[in-house]
Amino acid sequence: MNKILITFGLILFATNFAFSNETKCLDFKKFSKEYIKCNADKIKNATINKTNKIKEGAIKKTENLKQGTKELVNKAKNKIKKEK
Repeated sequence: MNKILITFGLILFATNFAFSNETKCLDFKKFSKEYIKCNADKIKNATINKTNKIKEGAIKKTENLKQGTKELVNKAKNKIKKEK
């Protein structure tokens, strides 16, 4: 029982720090220069992350498309060779 409580406590302790990278703009007065800059930085970082994810997805899709077309071309070439 004691091991379970210690394990559970460690898990809670570790997960609390997982979200510590999140920027909190609530410390600043609303409509102050720092508050607006903080929110702009959050939006900028979120946009950059989303753009990178979209780029990675597009790269994977194009690679899959290239592989698919190469396989189709190779199959067609093999059929042509067999018929000759």
